[in-house]
Amino acid sequence: MNQQTLVESLQQFRHILRTCIARRDLLTGKSLHTLYIKSLIPASTYFSNHFIILYSKCGLLTTARKAFEATSEPNVFTFNAILNAYAKEAQPHLAHQLFDKIPQPDIVSYNTLISAYADLGYTLPALRLFLDLNDMGLAMDGFTLSAAITAANDNLDFITQLHCLSIYTGLNSYASVNNTLITYYSKNGVLDYAQGVFASMVELKDEVSWNSMIVAYGQHREGIKALALYKEMGLKDLYLDMFTLASVLTALTSMEDLCGGLQFHARLIKMGFQENPHVGSGLIDLYSKCSGGISDCKKVFQEIPYPDLVLWNTMISGYSQSELCEEAVACFRQMQLAGHQPDDCSFVCVISACSNLSSPSQGKQIHSLAIKSSIPSNRISVNNALITIATIERGENIVRLVAETIYDSKDNTKLYQLIDPRIGPGSKLEGVDRLSTLAMRCVNESGAERPSMGEAVKEIESILELASLSKYTEEELTSTSYEDTINGGSVLILAISEVRITYDFLRLSDLCIDI
Repeated sequence: MNQQTLVESLQQFRHILRTCIARRDLLTGKSLHTLYIKSLIPASTYFSNHFIILYSKCGLLTTARKAFEATSEPNVFTFNAILNAYAKEAQPHLAHQLFDKIPQPDIVSYNTLISAYADLGYTLPALRLFLDLNDMGLAMDGFTLSAAITAANDNLDFITQLHCLSIYTGLNSYASVNNTLITYYSKNGVLDYAQGVFASMVELKDEVSWNSMIVAYGQHREGIKALALYKEMGLKDLYLDMFTLASVLTALTSMEDLCGGLQFHARLIKMGFQENPHVGSGLIDLYSKCSGGISDCKKVFQEIPYPDLVLWNTMISGYSQSELCEEAVACFRQMQLAGHQPDDCSFVCVISACSNLSSPSQGKQIHSLAIKSSIPSNRISVNNALITIATIERGENIVRLVAETIYDSKDNTKLYQLIDPRIGPGSKLEGVDRLSTLAMRCVNESGAERPSMGEAVKEIESILELASLSKYTEEELTSTSYEDTINGGSVLILAISEVRITYDFLRLSDLCIDI
């Protein structure tokens, strides 16, 4: 083979390899790799780098690592290729081990690793690398700053400092930096800052900028502004991604605009987004909150061939909001059978459904599953949701005591005194009749006819307010105060007070569920 023929062959080989990478053509790529190893083509770091990239893009991390180790003379591009492979597979710690072996890491090396940590929420290692980069004398670029803003996450002070740094260094000329600022200002509750960044971009605005701002408006329930921006975006003939469309649905939901939602649903069908799980979640949320019916939600859900975890969670939440609690629990079970691992949102939704269903036992079973699942965030959110189950259990105990008292007495006099011993003979306390009826039904009936314990808890709270218990100090509401008045009354008073405290906590909590 003469020199010219070899050069032409190498050029053709390079072209085919690049095409394989672009198309993720693993079969042809492997054939090329075999040919490369067994042929007379001289060893080339360039080709080795591209084989690493090919296997990385096809999700074959182990094969990519073997290609990396087979490279006789790796350069910084070789290391960057394998770093990117580990970053895509969410393994930044292993990527960091390789990073430490790079003789002279460049800005791409730093950007790759900082982004890998930032995307997984590992703030400290990402920001340490950001500071090390400056110490090394490397000039940051827009990608570096965007990754650092992402790493800052909920640290608003640091985000504003990075914003100032972007202005000082001129990196605010990168659309990516501004887009990231819009996203994280919005996530941290400062919508006016996000609006300011968007307004300052002028000629820099790209499709991501518009989409990010619409998402921000959707997050803050600024429905009118989100819809106005959406219409303006349409006039400019800009591309709408699924996150934008989902945010428009959020805006319509916040405005309780069912008519607008139906029109938008029709447009989604024309655009071919009706089978997208992310958009489907927005539609289910819209129909469950605005129309009050679950049938439309089920239709949307059934039209999506491969529902993701978010969609399952939204459907479970929709059932729970519509007080179809048995269906919510059944949906949770179906989600598991479909191969999805529940996250903290899944557990909060289904435990809420169990509280509405007055089923503490099912709630505890699911809570045990939540603990075994080792989800980092479920310790707070799921435990808070479980407070509702505890409230219902206390409600059950109170209802049983009420029912026993009714059995022992022909009228409600003794029941009045159980609720508040200060009530004198012959008094009439509004709400007690309803509570006694509810209590008897809770004890005697079963199935769909049986009232929920939540109803009894609400009735107890109402009676407490009518009895003006709040006028008395906390010390007066201890079991000692009533111990000599009525035998057993102290137990009930303490239990009712406990329910009231728990119910008030739920009402103030972000996870408050209407039980």
